[in-house]
Amino acid sequence: MSRVATEIPLQIPDSRNSTFMRLVLLSMLLVLLVDLVPGMGLGVMRGLSAKNLYLYAIVIVIAARAVVKPEGVVFSDLDVHAPFLLLIVYAILTIALVSIVDPTYRITNGLITLKNQVVDLYLFMFIFRYGLDSRTDVLRVMRVMVVVMFFISFFSLLDFLNIPDLGIVGTHRGRIEGPFGAANQYGALLAFLLPVSMGLQPQNASRSVRFFWRVGLLLTVVLLIASGSRGAYLSVVVGYFLSVIYLRRHLDMAKVVRFSLLATGALILLLVAFAVFNYDFLVERFEKTTSGNVYTASSGRVSIWTATLLVMAEWPLSFLTGYGWNAYASSGIWKAAHNEYLDRYYELGVVGVVLYVWLIYAVIARAKRFLAASPDEATSRMMIGYLFGMIIIAVNIFFVAIPDPWTIIWIYTGCIMAIQSFGPSAVEGSG
Repeated sequence: MSRVATEIPLQIPDSRNSTFMRLVLLSMLLVLLVDLVPGMGLGVMRGLSAKNLYLYAIVIVIAARAVVKPEGVVFSDLDVHAPFLLLIVYAILTIALVSIVDPTYRITNGLITLKNQVVDLYLFMFIFRYGLDSRTDVLRVMRVMVVVMFFISFFSLLDFLNIPDLGIVGTHRGRIEGPFGAANQYGALLAFLLPVSMGLQPQNASRSVRFFWRVGLLLTVVLLIASGSRGAYLSVVVGYFLSVIYLRRHLDMAKVVRFSLLATGALILLLVAFAVFNYDFLVERFEKTTSGNVYTASSGRVSIWTATLLVMAEWPLSFLTGYGWNAYASSGIWKAAHNEYLDRYYELGVVGVVLYVWLIYAVIARAKRFLAASPDEATSRMMIGYLFGMIIIAVNIFFVAIPDPWTIIWIYTGCIMAIQSFGPSAVEGSG
């Protein structure tokens, strides 16, 4: 039997500290979003940016609060912390070992990528999990995050249509790119945000607020189509059905069927409308998918995956141990695998990929356990939206690496974990 949280002392909210930390974390979001916009990165030195400095400063503030007022900080969620921290420690161990046995391995590059791709993500989750002292504060931050993403979507669409050209996003073969990485990365983030935003939609708000939210959801779908990311498309469809199966005991199946039919009809209308503006783009995406050639249909991914496994076969022990964190250049492979599971396997072997899958499963299973004991309908919708989003991402990263979107995803995960900490403190059950 497992528990939703392993609590140490209860949190004691302080209104002044609560307001201060909420404003600090909201400003962290602003700095992060500015840093992610193409051409706007606030760099300080290699591997360090203004965003990083702000992040580390907030970590220090939270640590200081824990020392000065330990009863005001809850250290819980060991089921998530354990795989995350073990993954970091194990990656550091492989960096140390590879640097000893392979003099061509660039240890500095390995440490910087580990910091950027794993350690910083953990810290983002940490500050949003432990930096807020009340459920109200967490909900405010989550909704502000989604609203900001809606506005980014609005201006991104204006930029994509050149009315006017704002320089926020670019295009590649008609596909929208940015402001969160290339088209596939942006598509993955939009695929995550779609169910998350639906789950967070205010139900008792004014008509104008509900209208605004629906327009934001519509913009998210339009930009998801514009991303041209077939991996994102597939992950939405497959992730949706997997989520329905996984959460079948918590869903009203009659509503699921009605929603599925309405969503399908709305999607068809959007595709028709999009085709009016960019017919060649949609035809190219469709023809590539149905070409009958697995290499073309996968945009060369099958070739990359095959090459990755062939390189591992040159040193069979790598199937067990991997080649070491970010050891692509020294190990002989020409690029990462466009598959985060295979990347972790190539770098960290069996232990690394198990830790990685464990981490993703841990946050999904925790949310499902909490869903079974959710005290109200609004929290249930929020958890269901998050679960759909994470399962979609779990499917999506089979086709692409998403270093930029992970930052937003782990921030939102930290908020979800914070919400769980204010609910039932010990819920029995399994994921």
